[in-house]
Amino acid sequence: MRRYITAILTALLMPLLCVAAPLTQKEQQAVVANINKAVSGLTSMSCGFVQTKNLKMLNDKMVSQGKMYYKQGNKLRWEYTTPYKYLFIFNGSKVYVGNKSKKDVIDTNSNKVFREVARILMNTVTGKALSNASDFGISVAATKGTWDVTLTPKKKEMKKMFSRVVLVFNKSNSMISEVNIFEKNGDRTNIKMTDISKNKTVNESLFAIPK
Repeated sequence: MRRYITAILTALLMPLLCVAAPLTQKEQQAVVANINKAVSGLTSMSCGFVQTKNLKMLNDKMVSQGKMYYKQGNKLRWEYTTPYKYLFIFNGSKVYVGNKSKKDVIDTNSNKVFREVARILMNTVTGKALSNASDFGISVAATKGTWDVTLTPKKKEMKKMFSRVVLVFNKSNSMISEVNIFEKNGDRTNIKMTDISKNKTVNESLFAIPK
């Protein structure tokens, strides 16, 4: 079970290239409020992504690409297409993890940790993680065109895996554009989102759990 949790989370886990200037507490609160307002109206989201995972032990990088789809109602599809095919689907209380050779369906109602992981994953990739102070401590810095929000995990399960998560939001539309996750073992992953579309029709069949 732990390998599934790690696989899903590391799918979303390169330091930031721009030097970000810290904000005052009042400025940070205003930024978080602005992002939360934008995210509160998010009913659906789709995008492409390029993921670069930096492996400390091997001094190497792994680059993969794919597509992500989100729909209100706890529905998320995270699909790797290059250089390999792998699929995560979250639909309500069900999670599908698999490829051509191996498939698993997990009921999150029977696993509290997995349920928490699924919830935090969806909140992270959509930017909604900023609205729940019980999951993360939050600090905000700014570059010319972005707000860089550092999330420090508060819960024991997350602390074991990650030291921090840095979400990058575009100032122009308050939408998330990058996810940077720093693991406890020194590995780092950067995900850049491309061709982001929000509040457009997303086919319900994308979230069907394969049988």
